[in-house]
Amino acid sequence: MAVVLGLIIWGATQYFHLGASVPAASTNLSADLSADAWAQGRRTAQNTAFTPSTAPVPRSVKWTFATNKPLGSSPAIVGDRVYLTTGDGRTVALERESGQLVWEFRTGLVSSSTPVVAGDLVIAAYTPGLIVALDRNTGLTRWEVNLNQPISSSPVVANGTLYFGAGDRMLHALDVATGAERWAFLTTDWIVSPVAYADGTVVVASQDSHVYIVDAKSGRQRLMYNTGFQRFGGGPTIEGDTVYISSDRGWVSAIDRLAKNYPGQRKWWRVKINLYVWKVISALPVQPGTLWSRRVGGQIKGLLAVAHDTVYGATEQGQVFARDADTGEKKWSTKLNVGISTGPSVAGNTVLVGTEEGRVFGLDAASGDVLWQYRAGNEKIVGSPVVAGDTMYVASADGTLYAITGGN
Repeated sequence: MAVVLGLIIWGATQYFHLGASVPAASTNLSADLSADAWAQGRRTAQNTAFTPSTAPVPRSVKWTFATNKPLGSSPAIVGDRVYLTTGDGRTVALERESGQLVWEFRTGLVSSSTPVVAGDLVIAAYTPGLIVALDRNTGLTRWEVNLNQPISSSPVVANGTLYFGAGDRMLHALDVATGAERWAFLTTDWIVSPVAYADGTVVVASQDSHVYIVDAKSGRQRLMYNTGFQRFGGGPTIEGDTVYISSDRGWVSAIDRLAKNYPGQRKWWRVKINLYVWKVISALPVQPGTLWSRRVGGQIKGLLAVAHDTVYGATEQGQVFARDADTGEKKWSTKLNVGISTGPSVAGNTVLVGTEEGRVFGLDAASGDVLWQYRAGNEKIVGSPVVAGDTMYVASADGTLYAITGGN
């Protein structure tokens, strides 16, 4: 009876996420979601990369901001400022209308992530593992945390917490206002892609093909999902109760965000897989959390974008594709005959991708027809094109940020 009681208590602890309490966030700060703002890497904490702003049909460069080293990511835009990490070790604030430098913060460290703007803070992550929160108006340091572990992706902010993964295999949750660690969740491999947040859950993908859904309040695991992929093409994207994720082997999968692992459930699933292999049972067991999985082909570049009940993606080989968000069925696929260097973003009814030779393509979100293309320099575009208001911002490996408009 004692053993049975112990198992019941252990099972309840695991399923209902019981355990030691963790500190609550000291504020409810989140990134700005105004229509004319793009306050973090994929704009929303869900990584949808969608803005209701209409993409301009590009005709002219409004301004440029040139640096001495290749850029590694897209900018963030909030209010009258543009915020950017540079390859020459700076985080800078630029005037939105002119591109003139307002302030700069120098570390000398490389960054490949987009700053996140929350309230009066600009938070930047540097590749060697430094996280710095700067005053949005002055660029002065408010707090900093040095993990001494590689950080390869942009952090996200939601409800007072900064979420990001690192080379220590940890999903970290820091208090936005202070930098204090709320909790850390250990995965089984490096985390090199952005994490996603939605309605009290955080989703993270590690490089050994596992996706974890974690309770944002407690930092405890709700679901572990094995995609079977060797590596991910990008991190998770969330829309509603569904998590979408891609692999560099050309697969797109949809996972139920609300699914949970019951104690012992995954072990029993593995047993059933073996029974299926040995033809003891006839039906292939479905992994808990599975909604659908579809092969697109090619090496999917960056994260997926979700808008208009559709999942959008792009492959390095030049294919831009759209899949039905509920079923995964093909809507359209367009071959650009050029290497694609970014994941897609969606501005209004236009899908945007950057290419290896410096062009941005705009495609009709409903049909996949190419609406326009525009050259921004002669080197590859880094980070998805960003639209805020009437301007498109494009970061290039030539070290230049281009602000592009539809005006003359």
